[in-house]
Amino acid sequence: MVHKTKYTFPLLIALTALLASACGDTFDASDLGTTAPPNSYGDTSYVLQQPIWTGFEEPADVHLGFEPFIYVAERGAHRVTMLDVAGTVIGSSSEILRPTAISQDYRLDLLVCGEFDTTIGGRQATFGAIYRVHLVDAGHSIAGARVERVYFDALNPDRRFTGVTVLGDNSYYVTRTGPNNSSLVDPDDAVMLFNREDELRPRVEWPGLSIDGTGLATMTVPTSISTISPYSSDFLFTQKGEKSLFRAQWITQRTTGDITQWESFYSPARDGDLDLLRVSLFDRPEDITADDAGNIFVIDAGLDSLFRFTSSGFITQAFGGKEQFDEPEGVAYFDRTLYIADTGNNRILRFVLSTELD
Repeated sequence: MVHKTKYTFPLLIALTALLASACGDTFDASDLGTTAPPNSYGDTSYVLQQPIWTGFEEPADVHLGFEPFIYVAERGAHRVTMLDVAGTVIGSSSEILRPTAISQDYRLDLLVCGEFDTTIGGRQATFGAIYRVHLVDAGHSIAGARVERVYFDALNPDRRFTGVTVLGDNSYYVTRTGPNNSSLVDPDDAVMLFNREDELRPRVEWPGLSIDGTGLATMTVPTSISTISPYSSDFLFTQKGEKSLFRAQWITQRTTGDITQWESFYSPARDGDLDLLRVSLFDRPEDITADDAGNIFVIDAGLDSLFRFTSSGFITQAFGGKEQFDEPEGVAYFDRTLYIADTGNNRILRFVLSTELD
């Protein structure tokens, strides 16, 4: 869909060069080098839309609902704020401590990853938690909606939930992380699966998906998760563990004979050199999403940058830099518009491709 002129740079560029290219207002895919086919680029760019939406407190995630309304997880304000597509604030939820990720199920309730404080034996403790915001029961008045804590792990207070995404039957995946991954049975880093009634199902540990590794289909400090389609169990996820060589991955379930296992959707042996599979392409990717055409968007807080890939794994756009973003952590897409939670600058930015402008 979107094209950019290909330049004959080396296939792999050192990470230091990548960081240097990100220090200006923008950088694009040609600065990174690319494995994309020659005809996969054209003269397009993302154009910042005005006005900039400000007034948020540490926005950690942005989500486009089905209504559509826009939901922002304000980690610094301990709330989720609802806006219409024009950017008008409709209201905010009651307190959710340090919300970091949001999704919405097909019943139009919100699912939020956050925390809560409590006292155990006279000592204060903080737990990670998953919340359901009952929007429909409240007539979609977020200020009056009941916030229900539907899950926390009483035995593991150091675990945190970093991403949530919904499947077509209203079950949902949650990414979890923590400091202890020595257990073969229940490591902190995991993808969890809940049914539509918020009941935890067996951990996503089908053969092929491993923890604390370096390669494909391994997970170390996951930061986000997103489904590809409501009709598929496939998911995209990002991670930032020091061991992680491939920090944005597409995981799919494949059956060979009687064996069903999770594995990388992409295979270097089958697909060749793909940009998405470049070793150490990302630094600290915090969110990932896909549009209806299968384009994949990754926001990287370490590089202050947004990357866009085709569904085949080729990079088509990359832009950002310290003068544009400050540790952005959220990305969403709706109706030709890209929404970015510019966390360090306490704002939401919107971008439209130059070819989509009237």
